[in-house]
Amino acid sequence: MKANGIAKQEGLARIECLQPMYNLVKRQAEVEILPMAAHEEIGVIPYSPLGGGLLTGKYGTARKPERGRLVENENYIKRYGVAAYYQTAVDFAAHAKERGLQPAALAVAWVMAHPAITAPIIGARNLDQLEASLAALDVDMTPECYDEISALSPTPPPAHDRLEERAS
Repeated sequence: MKANGIAKQEGLARIECLQPMYNLVKRQAEVEILPMAAHEEIGVIPYSPLGGGLLTGKYGTARKPERGRLVENENYIKRYGVAAYYQTAVDFAAHAKERGLQPAALAVAWVMAHPAITAPIIGARNLDQLEASLAALDVDMTPECYDEISALSPTPPPAHDRLEERAS
Protein backbone atom coordinates (compact mmCIF):
# COMPACT_ATOMS: atom_id res chain seq x y z
CA MET A 1 0.00 0.00 0.00
CA LYS A 2 2.80 2.39 0.88
CA ALA A 3 4.66 1.68 -2.36
CA ASN A 4 1.50 2.18 -4.42
CA GLY A 5 0.74 5.38 -2.51
CA ILE A 6 4.20 6.76 -3.32
CA ALA A 7 3.87 5.62 -6.94
CA LYS A 8 0.57 7.45 -7.27
CA GLN A 9 1.96 10.57 -5.62
CA GLU A 10 5.01 10.58 -7.89
CA GLY A 11 3.15 9.60 -11.08
CA LEU A 12 4.92 6.24 -11.29
CA ALA A 13 3.64 2.82 -12.25
CA ARG A 14 1.90 1.02 -9.42
CA ILE A 15 2.52 -2.53 -8.25
CA GLU A 16 0.28 -4.74 -10.37
CA CYS A 17 1.15 -8.22 -9.12
CA LEU A 18 2.33 -9.91 -5.93
CA GLN A 19 3.98 -13.29 -5.47
CA PRO A 20 3.48 -14.53 -1.89
CA MET A 21 3.90 -18.07 -0.63
CA TYR A 22 0.44 -19.61 -0.24
CA ASN A 23 -0.77 -23.14 0.39
CA LEU A 24 -2.91 -25.07 2.85
CA VAL A 25 -0.24 -25.10 5.58
CA LYS A 26 1.17 -21.62 4.87
CA ARG A 27 -1.92 -19.40 4.91
CA GLN A 28 -0.51 -16.18 6.37
CA ALA A 29 -1.22 -14.33 3.11
CA GLU A 30 -4.92 -14.56 4.02
CA VAL A 31 -4.44 -12.08 6.87
CA GLU A 32 -3.58 -8.90 4.98
CA ILE A 33 -1.98 -9.59 1.59
CA LEU A 34 -4.90 -11.31 -0.14
CA PRO A 35 -7.60 -8.93 1.18
CA MET A 36 -5.48 -5.93 0.20
CA ALA A 37 -4.77 -7.34 -3.25
CA ALA A 38 -8.47 -8.00 -3.85
CA HIS A 39 -9.45 -4.53 -2.68
CA GLU A 40 -6.76 -2.81 -4.75
CA GLU A 41 -7.21 -5.09 -7.79
CA ILE A 42 -3.61 -6.32 -7.64
CA GLY A 43 -2.85 -9.67 -9.24
CA VAL A 44 -1.67 -12.48 -6.97
CA ILE A 45 0.44 -15.30 -8.36
CA PRO A 46 1.44 -17.37 -5.32
CA TYR A 47 4.28 -19.83 -5.27
CA SER A 48 4.46 -23.20 -3.53
CA PRO A 49 0.81 -24.32 -3.77
CA LEU A 50 2.03 -27.84 -2.94
CA GLY A 51 3.95 -26.76 0.13
CA GLY A 52 7.30 -27.84 -1.28
CA GLY A 53 5.79 -31.26 -2.00
CA LEU A 54 4.25 -31.72 1.45
CA LEU A 55 0.71 -31.73 0.02
CA THR A 56 1.36 -34.29 -2.71
CA GLY A 57 0.54 -37.35 -0.61
CA LYS A 58 4.18 -38.46 -0.34
CA TYR A 59 4.62 -37.13 3.20
CA GLY A 60 2.97 -37.97 6.48
CA THR A 61 3.56 -37.98 10.21
CA ALA A 62 5.40 -41.30 9.94
CA ARG A 63 6.23 -41.28 6.22
CA LYS A 64 8.85 -39.41 4.20
CA PRO A 65 10.45 -40.34 0.90
CA GLU A 66 14.19 -40.87 0.82
CA ARG A 67 14.68 -37.94 -1.54
CA GLY A 68 13.04 -34.59 -1.94
CA ARG A 69 13.25 -30.98 -0.82
CA LEU A 70 11.63 -31.64 2.54
CA VAL A 71 14.29 -34.17 3.52
CA GLU A 72 17.34 -32.72 1.71
CA ASN A 73 17.05 -28.92 1.72
CA GLU A 74 17.64 -27.18 5.07
CA ASN A 75 15.45 -24.21 4.14
CA TYR A 76 12.51 -26.48 3.32
CA ILE A 77 13.11 -28.62 6.39
CA LYS A 78 12.86 -25.47 8.55
CA ARG A 79 9.94 -24.00 6.61
CA TYR A 80 7.81 -27.15 6.68
CA GLY A 81 9.24 -28.98 9.70
CA VAL A 82 6.26 -28.32 11.97
CA ALA A 83 4.59 -31.56 13.09
CA ALA A 84 1.11 -30.05 12.62
CA TYR A 85 1.89 -29.44 8.94
CA TYR A 86 2.56 -33.14 8.48
CA GLN A 87 -0.72 -34.01 10.18
CA THR A 88 -2.49 -31.60 7.85
CA ALA A 89 -0.76 -33.35 4.93
CA VAL A 90 -2.05 -36.73 6.14
CA ASP A 91 -5.59 -35.43 6.61
CA PHE A 92 -5.48 -33.64 3.27
CA ALA A 93 -4.25 -36.74 1.39
CA ALA A 94 -7.05 -38.79 2.97
CA HIS A 95 -9.57 -36.12 1.95
CA ALA A 96 -8.29 -36.23 -1.63
CA LYS A 97 -8.36 -40.04 -1.72
CA GLU A 98 -11.97 -40.12 -0.44
CA ARG A 99 -12.91 -37.96 -3.42
CA GLY A 100 -10.86 -39.92 -5.94
CA LEU A 101 -8.51 -36.98 -6.56
CA GLN A 102 -4.76 -36.63 -6.64
CA PRO A 103 -3.59 -34.58 -3.65
CA ALA A 104 -1.46 -32.34 -5.90
CA ALA A 105 -4.45 -31.51 -8.09
CA LEU A 106 -6.63 -30.76 -5.09
CA ALA A 107 -3.94 -28.60 -3.44
CA VAL A 108 -3.51 -26.47 -6.55
CA ALA A 109 -7.29 -26.27 -7.06
CA TRP A 110 -7.75 -25.08 -3.45
CA VAL A 111 -5.21 -22.27 -3.97
CA MET A 112 -6.83 -21.34 -7.31
CA ALA A 113 -10.24 -21.14 -5.68
CA HIS A 114 -9.37 -18.26 -3.37
CA PRO A 115 -11.07 -15.22 -4.92
CA ALA A 116 -7.94 -13.04 -4.65
CA ILE A 117 -5.71 -15.49 -6.53
CA THR A 118 -4.97 -14.76 -10.17
CA ALA A 119 -3.11 -18.01 -10.87
CA PRO A 120 -0.78 -20.22 -8.83
CA ILE A 121 2.78 -20.88 -9.88
CA ILE A 122 3.26 -24.60 -10.35
CA GLY A 123 6.60 -26.32 -10.58
CA ALA A 124 7.32 -29.79 -11.82
CA ARG A 125 10.47 -31.81 -12.22
CA ASN A 126 8.87 -34.36 -14.50
CA LEU A 127 5.79 -34.94 -16.65
CA ASP A 128 3.92 -36.87 -13.93
CA GLN A 129 4.25 -33.94 -11.52
CA LEU A 130 3.14 -31.49 -14.20
CA GLU A 131 0.10 -33.59 -15.08
CA ALA A 132 -0.86 -33.89 -11.40
CA SER A 133 -0.80 -30.11 -10.96
CA LEU A 134 -2.60 -29.43 -14.24
CA ALA A 135 -5.35 -31.84 -13.17
CA ALA A 136 -6.42 -29.03 -10.82
CA LEU A 137 -8.22 -27.55 -13.82
CA ASP A 138 -10.64 -30.50 -13.72
CA VAL A 139 -11.41 -30.29 -9.98
CA ASP A 140 -14.91 -29.10 -9.18
CA MET A 141 -14.03 -26.84 -6.25
CA THR A 142 -17.42 -26.07 -4.76
CA PRO A 143 -17.67 -23.65 -1.85
CA GLU A 144 -18.40 -26.65 0.40
CA CYS A 145 -15.30 -28.50 -0.81
CA TYR A 146 -13.20 -25.36 -0.35
CA ASP A 147 -14.46 -24.98 3.23
CA GLU A 148 -13.84 -28.66 4.03
CA ILE A 149 -10.24 -28.39 2.84
CA SER A 150 -9.72 -25.06 4.63
CA ALA A 151 -10.87 -26.69 7.87
CA LEU A 152 -7.96 -29.15 7.65
CA SER A 153 -5.53 -26.45 8.75
CA PRO A 154 -5.77 -23.55 11.17
CA THR A 155 -6.99 -20.25 9.81
CA PRO A 156 -4.27 -17.73 10.57
CA PRO A 157 -5.16 -15.26 13.29
CA PRO A 158 -5.97 -11.72 12.20
CA ALA A 159 -3.42 -8.99 12.53
CA HIS A 160 -3.36 -7.89 16.17
CA ASP A 161 -4.81 -4.53 15.30
CA ARG A 162 -7.78 -6.24 13.64
CA LEU A 163 -8.99 -8.59 16.40
CA GLU A 164 -12.26 -6.69 16.78
CA GLU A 165 -13.12 -7.44 13.14
CA ARG A 166 -13.13 -11.19 13.74
CA ALA A 167 -15.75 -10.79 16.50
CA SER A 168 -18.24 -9.04 14.22
